[in-house]
Amino acid sequence: MACTAAVTLLTSIPAVAACYDWPLREYRGNYAYDGDTIYVAIPGLPEEIANMSVRVRGVDTPEVRGKCESEKQLAQKARDYARQRLKAATNVEFCEPEWGRYGGRVVASVRIDGSPLDLELIANGLARPYDGKTKRQPWCQG
Repeated sequence: MACTAAVTLLTSIPAVAACYDWPLREYRGNYAYDGDTIYVAIPGLPEEIANMSVRVRGVDTPEVRGKCESEKQLAQKARDYARQRLKAATNVEFCEPEWGRYGGRVVASVRIDGSPLDLELIANGLARPYDGKTKRQPWCQG
């Protein structure tokens, strides 16, 4: 039932470039798991499913539990950057949300105080462009 409510809400979102000011959700003292995953609490959903993660559309950041030390270090930098930006933000918008390929997560374009987070991460060397369809390139050499 609760899952049906989430699907109904997200599929009823207009196809226009709508943006939502979903409240950030603090988990273990932070608003982001890594550079491209943000915790939110979506209003209007039952409590058991309102707390979701939003994946930042358009980028791939290194994994915190990466395969090599250099990936883990860059992942920490990307995570810290996202956390710092979110903590200092006065306005965070989640635009054009849709269900991701992996259950329980929404994919959306994210703007922090009007600036696209995906472009910031790429410009700072903390992420790569990613269309969500092609195979991701490895962060570790060899």
